[in-house]
Amino acid sequence: MLTAQLLQATSYRIGFSDIRGDGRPDYRYHARILYGDTVTPARASVAGGTPLTIAGLGFETNTRLTIGNLNTPALAIGANQIVLSAPAQPDGVQNISLVDPPTAASSVLTGALTFGAGPDDILTLIPSTNPGTPIGGQAPNPIGVQVLASDGVTPVPGASVFLSSSPAVTFSACSGGATCTVASDQSGRVTTFVTLLTAGANTLTAQLAPASYNPPQQVQTTVVGTSSALDIALAPQTAHVLQGTTTNLTLTARVLSNGAPLGGRSVNFQVLKGSAGLSSPTVITNTSGYASTTVELSAVAGDVQVSACVAPGNSPCLNFYGTAVPASGLQLQAVAGGAQVEATGQSFLPVMVRVTDLATPPNSILGANVVFQVTIERSGDDAGSTSGGDTTITRPPTPIVLSSSQTVVVSDANGLASLLPSNQGFVGALEILGTATVASSQVPFVLQMLPPMTD
Repeated sequence: MLTAQLLQATSYRIGFSDIRGDGRPDYRYHARILYGDTVTPARASVAGGTPLTIAGLGFETNTRLTIGNLNTPALAIGANQIVLSAPAQPDGVQNISLVDPPTAASSVLTGALTFGAGPDDILTLIPSTNPGTPIGGQAPNPIGVQVLASDGVTPVPGASVFLSSSPAVTFSACSGGATCTVASDQSGRVTTFVTLLTAGANTLTAQLAPASYNPPQQVQTTVVGTSSALDIALAPQTAHVLQGTTTNLTLTARVLSNGAPLGGRSVNFQVLKGSAGLSSPTVITNTSGYASTTVELSAVAGDVQVSACVAPGNSPCLNFYGTAVPASGLQLQAVAGGAQVEATGQSFLPVMVRVTDLATPPNSILGANVVFQVTIERSGDDAGSTSGGDTTITRPPTPIVLSSSQTVVVSDANGLASLLPSNQGFVGALEILGTATVASSQVPFVLQMLPPMTD
């Protein structure tokens, strides 16, 4: 057995000789090489589930695979390729080890795979401002950060971002908790609304992978909480809506007194501008101080404005502003599920995209029709090859199209649209190729269903 450590990217030649040294033309020499060369992609999410392909030589169906210190099952193994779904791992760089059990031969891809945030990645604050917000109410504009590679441009999905605040607030991304760790989406972003609990300056902090790097990179922003004997908060306070769309939006007011909810109070809603109706113009707050109505938007041609006022004096008041955005100003962001690989019998996760405008930072768009085009294919028979002289042309197998479908999903108030892919009852190895489209913007996605491993 010959063990070699390859220190640079180049071609290597391995030679064999016998003890006589003359090559013995009457003998053939047989050798097996176990070698892991590359892993694609070189990034994986800390949450796991990223499809990975390891290229190399000499793989067998019993080749054992370890990422970091975690034994990882393969989904498919060929002589030169291993396909797997990455396990959940902390942020940082990991080795991939391959072992051949009968011979104990091994190959290590040193530092080949980065989970989440790497040591040189960057955490940036997405610019936004919030006015003074009543304590107990939600700040109108979301707080957002983005994880980027060291080039300052490439988004880093699946990186750990820890959210906290002093004094404490509640984060929507934490399901109403005061702290949590969130994985960045496919665009490298983490976005959250905050509800203030304390009057005065509230300092919100986002840290990049603090469990892996010390000290971690962090960014901060401040939101000011206000307090008075009678307050009203509104969520959402703004929305961007596709021009011409007909859709509904739930508008929720909260009546407060020095941060405490007031139940049994009437809130009067009124359309001040634009083409819209209200499901209920007057709503009584519940014990938590909330009163909700549905804003019925109809063929939105321009901006919409709705007021929410506390009865009986219609004071204080707060306004909702809806901005119409033309279809030419739309774009799509990938959020989740764009690349998946599963074994037969498993289920895919939803494919999710976000519709935004072209502003910096972009605003989420309500009411946009996102078209999901999906084709289910199975690889066809090998079409063979043609040889001429020293040249051989191999024609790849023609895929067999099993199904093609189109689904339209309307984006919600957060600009999100999702599709849960299905194999539609087909069995065996499949590939689902799809695109999500809005206006002239498109996001592709690829999902694979692999057959069970056999010895």
